Amino acid sequence: MKIALVTGGSKGIGLHAVLRLVKHGYQVITCSRSKDTWLNALEKYPELKVVDYQSVDIADEQQLEGLFTHIIERYGKLDVAVNNASPALASRGYLAQVDVPLLKETLHVDFLCQALCLRSELKLMESGASIVNVSSVNGLRPTPNASMYSAAKHALEGLTRSVALESIKSGIRINAVAPGVTWTPRWEEKQLENSNIRTEVSDVVPINRFGEIDEIVNAIEFLLSDKASYIVGHTLVVDGGLSLA
Repeated sequence: MKIALVTGGSKGIGLHAVLRLVKHGYQVITCSRSKDTWLNALEKYPELKVVDYQSVDIADEQQLEGLFTHIIERYGKLDVAVNNASPALASRGYLAQVDVPLLKETLHVDFLCQALCLRSELKLMESGASIVNVSSVNGLRPTPNASMYSAAKHALEGLTRSVALESIKSGIRINAVAPGVTWTPRWEEKQLENSNIRTEVSDVVPINRFGEIDEIVNAIEFLLSDKASYIVGHTLVVDGGLSLA
């Protein structure tokens, strides 16, 4: 059986990536900080009962190490991985006015943690394995008032391409998906504060709507699959034309 790891798999893009991989017969391991969120997902999607869920904050190096020790001891390998975990943005605002600890937190959770996951995943992989990093259009363009987040995602882009070149010699493919505005629980929360947010944001997107979660998962699924066997170190932008505007 093929073994898959999806970080941040209790909601949004991560949850739907887990559902897709389960549907394709993978043994999926996933993690998140909130076990309650996972239990809610389990109630809604009973097919998730076959998933190996671990309550892990990947920002805590000890917990992250524990996750990979569990994978080594129980499965001994990984065939695919999706590095998706990304908590709510802590460092919003004009750079000069954002507190240093918040800047460090964003850089840590949105870049360094992803790099450490990638490092551990590679040790469990052999030729034919595949990794997708979930980046963002903000890793391809400037993002005022979220500069450290944008910087972290730009760094993830550089990491993806550099490690893709290192790893392809071992037959392991690494790529990224860069979603634009995607209608996830995080946007649903924002809608509680601004009931018009969906329309307002849609007007800025050339295709005039938000992306659906499954549209992002389609891209992840494709890059993980053998259909993308000649694609290495590429970022597939799934944004309805947002980054072109």
